[in-house]
Amino acid sequence: MDKNVLKQTVIDSIMDRAIAINKACAEQCRDFEIMLSRKRKNALILRWTSIDISNEDNPIQQYRYECFQTDGTPQLCSVHYADQEEANEFVWSLEPLYHQLYAIDHKL
Repeated sequence: MDKNVLKQTVIDSIMDRAIAINKACAEQCRDFEIMLSRKRKNALILRWTSIDISNEDNPIQQYRYECFQTDGTPQLCSVHYADQEEANEFVWSLEPLYHQLYAIDHKL
């Protein structure tokens, strides 16, 4: 997939999923990005940040991921790694295609 060509229908489909994620998020969820990964061919990755602020002295921030076909259809894949090196390779392979701070604004 050419990283310079991301159809609006694909953005809308994936960001509609981001809205559902945001509504169901028990933590604070933000920084939704649609990305390409050299480690997962023919897939788009939705990445977002979840921040658990239940303990104000020790907030926990994590990246979360979901996979999609290049047409915006959800894929059943999980992003798990055998070790830190494999995790780093995946993170470094990501190329951002579309970014928005909150999931609620993609159609405004």
